[in-house]
Amino acid sequence: MFTWSLTRGEWNANISRMSPASSMLKLNAEQLQAVEHGEGPLLVIAGPGSGKTRVITQRIVHLLGAVPGSEPRLGPRNTLALTFTEKAAGEMQARVKQALPTLEESPRISTFHAFCYHLLRQRHFDRRLLDPVDVWIFLRRRMEHLELEFYRKLAEPVLHDLNEFFSRCQDELIEPEDFETYVRKGEEEFLERAPALRGAVTTAAPLAPGFSPAGWQQSAAPPDLALEWEEVQKKKELARVFRNSRRLIEEAACSSLGSLISEAVRLLDRDPEMLDRCRRQYRYVLVDEFQDTNFAQVELLRRLVAAPFNITAVGDDDQAIYRFRGASHGAFQMFDSAFPGHRTVYLDRNYRSTKKILRAAGVVISKNDRYEKKKGLKTESQEGPSVYLVESPDYESEASWVAAEVERLVARDGALGEIAVLYRAHGHRDGLVREFRRRQIPFSIRGLSVLSTPILRDLVAYLSLIHSPHDNVSLTRVLLAPHWRFPEDLALAVRRQASKDRCSISSALKALEQTLFTAQLRSTAWPELDEMLRELRNFAASASMTALFDRLVARLGLVFLPGDPDQGYVDRFRKFLEGWEKKSETRKLGEFEEYFRYFVEAGGAIEAPEPESAANAVQMMTVHAAKGLEFPVVFVLSVARQRFPHREEAPVIRFPDELRKGPPTPPDIHVQEERRLFYVAMTRARERLYVSSVCAPGRKPSGFVDDLLSDLVISARDIERIQAPEITGEARAPVARRDRPQGGASAPQEAGTGQWSLFRDAGKAGSDYLHPDLEAWARLPLAASPNGKLQLSATAIETYRECPLKFKFTYYAKIPTGAQAALTFGSLMHQSVRHYFRLRKEGVPGFEAIREFYLRSWKDLGFEDTYQEQTYKKAGLDQLREFVARHNASGIPADGIALEQHFALDLGDVALEGRIDQINPFPGDRTRAGETPALPQGPVELIDYKTGRPRSQKDADRSLQLSVYALAAKRELRLNPVRLTFYNLTNNQPVATVRSAKDLDKAVAEIREVADKIRSLMFDPKPGFACKHCDFVPICPAHEDNF
Repeated sequence: MFTWSLTRGEWNANISRMSPASSMLKLNAEQLQAVEHGEGPLLVIAGPGSGKTRVITQRIVHLLGAVPGSEPRLGPRNTLALTFTEKAAGEMQARVKQALPTLEESPRISTFHAFCYHLLRQRHFDRRLLDPVDVWIFLRRRMEHLELEFYRKLAEPVLHDLNEFFSRCQDELIEPEDFETYVRKGEEEFLERAPALRGAVTTAAPLAPGFSPAGWQQSAAPPDLALEWEEVQKKKELARVFRNSRRLIEEAACSSLGSLISEAVRLLDRDPEMLDRCRRQYRYVLVDEFQDTNFAQVELLRRLVAAPFNITAVGDDDQAIYRFRGASHGAFQMFDSAFPGHRTVYLDRNYRSTKKILRAAGVVISKNDRYEKKKGLKTESQEGPSVYLVESPDYESEASWVAAEVERLVARDGALGEIAVLYRAHGHRDGLVREFRRRQIPFSIRGLSVLSTPILRDLVAYLSLIHSPHDNVSLTRVLLAPHWRFPEDLALAVRRQASKDRCSISSALKALEQTLFTAQLRSTAWPELDEMLRELRNFAASASMTALFDRLVARLGLVFLPGDPDQGYVDRFRKFLEGWEKKSETRKLGEFEEYFRYFVEAGGAIEAPEPESAANAVQMMTVHAAKGLEFPVVFVLSVARQRFPHREEAPVIRFPDELRKGPPTPPDIHVQEERRLFYVAMTRARERLYVSSVCAPGRKPSGFVDDLLSDLVISARDIERIQAPEITGEARAPVARRDRPQGGASAPQEAGTGQWSLFRDAGKAGSDYLHPDLEAWARLPLAASPNGKLQLSATAIETYRECPLKFKFTYYAKIPTGAQAALTFGSLMHQSVRHYFRLRKEGVPGFEAIREFYLRSWKDLGFEDTYQEQTYKKAGLDQLREFVARHNASGIPADGIALEQHFALDLGDVALEGRIDQINPFPGDRTRAGETPALPQGPVELIDYKTGRPRSQKDADRSLQLSVYALAAKRELRLNPVRLTFYNLTNNQPVATVRSAKDLDKAVAEIREVADKIRSLMFDPKPGFACKHCDFVPICPAHEDNF
């Protein structure tokens, strides 16, 4: 979030009483050149650890203290320093204040966005600002007004991709009318080559990008131009959506945070008086971290700075790591173009790292294209120990070695707080976190969201239950809290009853109160919980969200001990609620629950405060979070293929190269940015640097390992290679746990003990309402032993392979999740297909008959809102229209087709049950006239209908589900399946495959492997992309930062 100071007093300081020279820190020759530079543009290339922040702040001090010949005398209001974060601006402000303590007014030091907001406010700009998450939510609530066709998705809106595209347009100063002009030009150029398409329109139905729309008349375009014509139509839709989104935001008197800079540029272009006033006021402009600027920001600077162009830009192209936020890769080239003839000063003296670290880092970054060829960083530091390249065979072995090395360093009188572990992505730390916990090594993680902490996940679950009593997952979590005395065997019995009765857990509990379970329920605190939730629900009807949250915290009796980080997490969430209330219409729970669901879906986070105990713990953070920091000892974790460098993900909506206004983008820009990120990680180390590589024997290591070893001289002199042993046996033991103190007494925290909150909350008042040990609960043995014959299905096996813990929650813990839009839709589509084939036996049915059945059978269960429901409903009609047309034209006889064929396949200790959607006689082997056997005779085709994402050929070839169907058809139904088909209803395209005897044997082995793991109670979570749509995330230990 951004905060702005919009008023400034007049400058009354007595400059003569200040001595800039006395406040000036000791500067080297190059730093002094930059600080004392006179008029004209200045570019300072500042390598890591070269005193960049010192130079820019001391230049401000120098300018305020004495500018020779300056008339009128330069004051704080005449200097402007711009940076990218509020934290950086605050630190710079503090340094200037420290150097000039008698200064009554501070110079304007702010972020680009805050400065642009300040400019716009001077021209009566009074719109509500929307940050990126708020823009997502704003448009999500207005999806029907965007007029999406190609880019409409069923499972989730494509808003992430659209907003990313619109943001890139803002970074390049591309307005909706500019993009429309570009699209019209492209369409005209295409139509000159295909004049027959002039005037043609599309009738695109909703679908996932990358697949041809159902109902779109592709035949209108020649086959060799069909894809190009589709791209033209997609761009036309983008132009329409771009204009619609801008219009909707402006009509609501709002403005996106990302548009502030482009709006400020337009203001200066159309308001000469404002432009002249800015130029006269801001006689010296300074920009920190210039490598992170984009085209729009450079254009803003170009307008602000007039002759003699007193602008100082400080940065390092080797540390440009924010391209994903819109930073241009060619910021310094744009500075050359905007301010030709500028002076350049190189700060190449490093005051941080040892010679060996700098030489190794220099070898890596030399592989990049750079602004100018550089000689490398110099330092007067010692040679230092070698850079350690640790090579592990797998991630568990890596975690074990790193944790052991941390213990060794601490044993040699090292301080935990001097050790940092850096990683490319948050998930890369998980194995090491488990190992630290196993060894009880304290650690502190930067960059957490309070929403991933146990206390907030608990409180959010209570809020959800207050709003929706039938939220099964939230109630499951709440009942785990010790205070409610609800044993797991009773909870399982209640969940099974809810599953049997097809009702919520809450409804099952109320029904069971009148049965044999009455005595068991009375021994729990369920009546107290039910009464508390009812009381809070009544209070919520008239109370604001903050008032409700305060009442909930008080009702749970939460009282925090001094230094308890949970207090900070709760405070941050309350501030989040306060901020939401300011932009809310009702300030009530119902509106908040909708907003919060969208907030999480949009990837929103609430940053946790920095841990107070960090000095006595290993510091863990992403490389991006480590930018600007330094540590005596640094471990760079998981330098491995697909991790570091991170796999490049192509955007769904690509920004056209023709519209880029900066320097051309190199083809390997992704690898170059990842290499800069690796360079930043290496140069955080002062004394010891460990590069931890993971590579299985016989596999290729990360390309950065090759970079590191590419200079034979440096490799031999400065790098020591260490082979980490593979861990086996007891080394893989589960996490060690300490017992909670008994009797509610608080155990004193000793130096060196672990810091996860599971063991921290024992003395906290009200803690028994919170913090269930999810990991221990998830590992509880099953109520029914799986040692007998396992009853499985193809879906159950696929669920286990996707995530073993999800399988356990679904099939053994019996946690009901309620209706889901995709399942409701998929079920109805299957029913409609069956209805078509039933009608087909009596003739050729028209679409109207199928349409009538579809609409009559529609159920509004599981849809998030009316827009999503209508999107699904329209998509289904479009898909069925195409399905009917294709199958009516195909001439396939309905006789001999078997629908929803049940099977029960006995594999010894595994029983597989399921249904095959459709079994067709294979073409050329029709049933003889007058015969109507239950199943087709001879060769058959097995068909499985799919809704949602169309399955590819690779999906069909690898599908265990199709293999199970083939096994059942062959062994149990005594059929000869010669073709297995996924029929994608989304685009009405079949994808066929086959299975050999060898393939089926392999499938049996895979089934037995899954069965063996289930019998061994292997139900570890498997976090990944699928978690995005998993209902069990609120009770999954893999999504809980329990540190």
